[in-house]
Amino acid sequence: MSGLKKVPQALIVLSVAALLFPSAHLFAMDTFMAGPRAAGMAGANVASVNDTSAQYYNPAAFGFFGKKDESLLGNKEKQLSDNNDLGSKDWGVDISAGAGYRQHNKFGEYLDDLDKIDQDMLSTNGIQSQGDLENLVSLVKDLDGLDDPGNAISANANGGLGIRVGSFGIGGHGYFQATGRVLSIDTINLGLRVNGADLSTDITAVAMPADYTGYTPQVFDAAQRTQLLATGLTATAIDRLDYYAYQEGLTSANVQGTVDILASVSTQSGASTLDDNTTTALFTGFGVGEVPLTYGHAFNEHFSIGANLKFMKGRVYGNQVIVFDNDSGEAVKKSDEQYEETNNFGIDIGLMARMSMFNVGLIGRNLNAPKFDGPTIAFSTGTVTFDDVRIDPQVTFGVAFIPVDTFTLEVDIDLTENETTLSNYETRNVMIGLEWNVWHFLALRGGAYKNLAEDDIDWVYTAGLGVNMWAVRLDLAGAMSSTKERFDDDEVPKEAGASLQLSVDF
Repeated sequence: MSGLKKVPQALIVLSVAALLFPSAHLFAMDTFMAGPRAAGMAGANVASVNDTSAQYYNPAAFGFFGKKDESLLGNKEKQLSDNNDLGSKDWGVDISAGAGYRQHNKFGEYLDDLDKIDQDMLSTNGIQSQGDLENLVSLVKDLDGLDDPGNAISANANGGLGIRVGSFGIGGHGYFQATGRVLSIDTINLGLRVNGADLSTDITAVAMPADYTGYTPQVFDAAQRTQLLATGLTATAIDRLDYYAYQEGLTSANVQGTVDILASVSTQSGASTLDDNTTTALFTGFGVGEVPLTYGHAFNEHFSIGANLKFMKGRVYGNQVIVFDNDSGEAVKKSDEQYEETNNFGIDIGLMARMSMFNVGLIGRNLNAPKFDGPTIAFSTGTVTFDDVRIDPQVTFGVAFIPVDTFTLEVDIDLTENETTLSNYETRNVMIGLEWNVWHFLALRGGAYKNLAEDDIDWVYTAGLGVNMWAVRLDLAGAMSSTKERFDDDEVPKEAGASLQLSVDF
């Protein structure tokens, strides 16, 4: 057993597993960036969608596909309000795939800090130097942070095939989201070695840095100091812990969790091993496969309504893993086997209105709120029943400015807050996107979106391009948040994604 060194390694492995296995303890489903045209435009496509992704963004567009006016001479002519040339699209096939991730709060930073701590030294030699004492406080702070259910990592993926013929469409699409987080942290069995009579003796034996002389304790308040004194720590040892807590940026307002763990460490040091540690990771997630039958009806060249009737096969996954169990790796591998599968159906309805330079769209997804059963799974710690999943209705409104058929500027907003696989985390996006289709050959796209329901991630910026080669088109898109997270000494986006699509249009 390599002792405390297994802490970051095990948590990192479990984080990666969250990306690999759609696993659920949730009540609804997040929205997705379905298709790279929309993804490049930050998801703003409800009013300007022009391919089979209309099955997701607005099925009312199907009412305008292939629609032209007939001239006095019997020729088919473009309708005056057909600003994005939907009338020229008689049939088409699109195949697409996309994926992304989202780091919540300081999940990556805590893992990064844990990975830098030489925990073998703490487990083998205990507190013998300034570095050891600094590492102890950092370790406890990071464990307290990971114990916050808001610190997690989520991953999503979507893809499928869409076929449209005139006003009709059919497809097969999949949407997946999974979240991994620490469910509970065992702060008792950390395997910290004590060299002297107790932890307090080891701490007071450390030679402190020069700037500690004259330091006035300013992190622990009176109640917190009393709590630590009750564990056997001396006032001198507490002052030294206060100093390093200050160096870690802690204050009396946010240090209570750290104090609780320090108190546990002080009481249990030298009396436990990491073999007995019961720190548990939770995987939650949901995947649904849909086969939508789509029809759109245009009342005239200005107004259309469309709908999807979808067969849905949903899987609710759930897994709990004891991080330091010798069989934890095998338990993680079984995540994709632990699910409950349910069949259901869904109803989407979309509306679209268009004028010569403006389009307005409204989409309501899963208006019947389909429900999928959660699994009951036996773990070594007991049997857990995961919650059922209900996909609540999602409503999005969009307005597009299309002065010419090669330029689109659109703004969309979610009118509903949408739950995710992370408990108590919701999304409600405002999306701004544009497209410039240069010579009908190279489509350049850009945009930005922001989640109005949460504040842990700021604006996410998107970009994309499409290459038209007569009837075949290749589209690519990527997304990256302006908010970064430190990980492995690098700054990485807290949210990112990518998608691609191959299309045939006639």
